[in-house]
Amino acid sequence: MYSPLVDKLSALNFRNPVALAKGLGERLRGLRLARGWTQEELSERAGVALSTLKLLESKGQGSLQRLIRIAGILGADGELRELFATPSSFESIEAARRMDRKRAPRRRKDSGGA
Repeated sequence: MYSPLVDKLSALNFRNPVALAKGLGERLRGLRLARGWTQEELSERAGVALSTLKLLESKGQGSLQRLIRIAGILGADGELRELFATPSSFESIEAARRMDRKRAPRRRKDSGGA
């Protein structure tokens, strides 16, 4: 039986950085298994330590550089590029304006004498 509550809980879970990182590790593991590779094979192909790969897959812990290397070998680097790409359209005019906002110039401090 479908429950909208499950969808809401799942969405909240991905706002949790720990859960998001763990989900990312699980996705990497799934991509590796879909290719029929062992952890040893992927770690060698990506040039990362086996312990690093194990930590990434099990807990989602590791450096961004190593994640990018592994994602590239698995053919998932396009998804990372898409994540950080500039949006081609905006939801509203206000969203577009927020992207163009610049920091206001700093005010000069008075030098004392009036």
